[in-house]
Amino acid sequence: MTPNRPRGPASSEPPALAGNDRALRADARRNRERVLRTAQHLFATEGLGTSLDEIARRAGVGPGTVHRHFPSKEALYLAVAVDQLQHLVEEGEVLAGTGDPAALFTLLSRMIASGAENAAVKSGLTAAEFDLRTAAPDVGAALTRQVAVLLDRAHAAGVVRPDLTVDEAMALVAGAFAAIRHADAEASRERSAHIAQIILDGLRPRPR
Repeated sequence: MTPNRPRGPASSEPPALAGNDRALRADARRNRERVLRTAQHLFATEGLGTSLDEIARRAGVGPGTVHRHFPSKEALYLAVAVDQLQHLVEEGEVLAGTGDPAALFTLLSRMIASGAENAAVKSGLTAAEFDLRTAAPDVGAALTRQVAVLLDRAHAAGVVRPDLTVDEAMALVAGAFAAIRHADAEASRERSAHIAQIILDGLRPRPR
């Protein structure tokens, strides 16, 4: 009888299974991204009353996929808002690489537009007593850093008023959201962009 040989350590997952696992993870990421894009669009165009099941249908995924990633409507609100902030951080990084001294105005304008487009989501977070700055401090800090980098470049080039600080720039973006909401202009890209332009023009150097 052949003696039992000692069993070695458990073998690692076979390459085929590991590959399948990676493919599943990539597929899950794509589904999550599709749900976020769809939810952002539907919340902006049809309001917060859109159900998770309807978002799943429009995104082309099963309801279980949405509920697995986002167990509640509030969780989806937060994910949409954080996703938009992350995209703004990425846009800031791209702008920082262009060398354009006026790139600050491009990023601030995009931030204001994004806030106007996601006004419904922000209202949902407020109603659910979510503070985005507390819930996602890292991405908020990363966006502030990108604004600071572009502000330093704009200062050096003399294309922005010299007394503007990064905290004031961020406050003015928040103020622009309030102005657009007060004017009931969230649904109009043209009107919200016009209000944003008036505010941003105030950041340019005063003529001597």
